[in-house]
Amino acid sequence: MRQLLINTMSIVLWIMAILEMFSVVAMFRQYKKSDGDHVPLLTGIICIGLFYDALILAFGSFMPFGPLLKGLSQLRYVLHFALIPLLFPLCFYALTENKTVIRIVWILTIILMAGGIFASLNLVTEPIALGVNRYAQAAETPGWVNGLIQALNIVPDFFIIGVGIYLMIKKKNPYMFLAGFSMLAFTMIGIFLGKDPGGDKKLSLMFYISMYGEAAMVYFLYRYMKKAK
Repeated sequence: MRQLLINTMSIVLWIMAILEMFSVVAMFRQYKKSDGDHVPLLTGIICIGLFYDALILAFGSFMPFGPLLKGLSQLRYVLHFALIPLLFPLCFYALTENKTVIRIVWILTIILMAGGIFASLNLVTEPIALGVNRYAQAAETPGWVNGLIQALNIVPDFFIIGVGIYLMIKKKNPYMFLAGFSMLAFTMIGIFLGKDPGGDKKLSLMFYISMYGEAAMVYFLYRYMKKAK
């Protein structure tokens, strides 16, 4: 199974990039159709980051290691950790119309976005050829950077799941829960299925398997919007 994932990684990444591009268009169209609903708008912005993420990884199928790929990859991390915090206001827009609460959430979100950008700029990367050429987080990355990006990767999953459970009970809409659960599920699958048999953490496929969870998240958020109409 692991070898199959590696052998098909290049083509799947191109497919993901195309699907994410269409997702951006679909979300902004959904926003235009809605009555000022910020959920599709924020999802569309997040999809821009996911599109760029998949695209640069797909470029690694033919682009050699060097300053260009390294620079594009660094921007991939910047966008990723700058946009992840948008999941918090996205959830609150689904929960409440209280402007005071929304303002507080946005202040905290901007702080998290700034922290994510700062951490990603201090992230140390190294070249790894596995399926595609990419620059991955290196062991030399400072501990505080690793801790912050781990928190930004994990905490939103549980937050969306919690909000999703509430919306599933109160509004009979299960799709926010499924969006968060799919991200968490694929992360867990990546931890166990993505391990290198030789034990080399650098050769883990978790980064790739978790992308399936991000794609599932976008799909379920779209279903949430449709049902919430």
